[in-house]
Amino acid sequence: MSRLFFREALCRAMAEEMERDSRVILMGQDIAAHGGSYAETRGLFERFGPARVRNTPVAEAVTVGLAAGAAAAGLRPLAFITYLDFLMLGLDALVNYAAKLRFKSAGQLTSPMVVKATAGAKGQGPTHAQSLEPWLMNVPGLTVLAPSTAGDAYGMLKTALRAPGPVVFIDHKKLFPRGGSVPDTEELVPVGSAAIRREGKHLTIVAHSYMSVLALEAATALAAEGIEAEVIDLRSLAPIDWETLTTSARRTGHALFVEEGQVVCGVGAELAFGLRERLSSLRVARLGAKRAPVAPSPVLESFIVPDAKDIEQSARDLLLANVKNGTHRTGKEET
Repeated sequence: MSRLFFREALCRAMAEEMERDSRVILMGQDIAAHGGSYAETRGLFERFGPARVRNTPVAEAVTVGLAAGAAAAGLRPLAFITYLDFLMLGLDALVNYAAKLRFKSAGQLTSPMVVKATAGAKGQGPTHAQSLEPWLMNVPGLTVLAPSTAGDAYGMLKTALRAPGPVVFIDHKKLFPRGGSVPDTEELVPVGSAAIRREGKHLTIVAHSYMSVLALEAATALAAEGIEAEVIDLRSLAPIDWETLTTSARRTGHALFVEEGQVVCGVGAELAFGLRERLSSLRVARLGAKRAPVAPSPVLESFIVPDAKDIEQSARDLLLANVKNGTHRTGKEET
């Protein structure tokens, strides 16, 4: 195992896949000589040249459209969207062309493209901080991945670059400088597989991306109180690993779903309903951002977006609700 930053793990995965398959190309803003907005493509332009590492204009609709067309023509493009917020500009090509292509052609055509988009709040205001993963989970034919560790970033990006259909690979601004263990030999992470990050018996906490990091912090603090929380890192948002989730929730009887985005029509809403269909007696709760845009002020941002303390309290409330048969918190608001 090697110790790499999250961004270095991404770069290594891209380099290995570009060496393995000459069809893999990169396209996006500032990814060439500049080395990427988050330094995740550093050195790739010099290594593979301008034909395979291409800067694109500040026009996300163009970037995604070019990637979709290149994929349909036989290449394996990786398109970079600096902020997940701006993927909205490219949804037409992604949703109405790439995701539907194999359905419209009875499987004769595919669109093996990856869109790497960066989500999450980190002091950049309401239009550069959104977590829009549920929008993408709603699209048939689209795979949605969101790693939280350097090792998973490496293994999941390699998997994505070999996938037969369009994949949206979502990372988080706060993950890039985090270090982690990455296998020295190639290890791919299967699509549709969640990871149990911590075992527990009293409740299950399900999160993805940076919220998985905070969920582990919260679980450590809860353990000091005698509350053993099992933490599941979702990793794959579409498809969902229902088997891992169901097995854990059946054992604990309680499930708390944590996300950085909105709880209304959110990731937690889908997971909670899906698990209640499988486990009718399961007690569930959701935690997400307040019903407001992410503010540019660090103080207001921290007020809107959940942190480890919020996860701790939501876990306590869920367990307490079981005892009192009363109300519990949803998001940062009392319901």
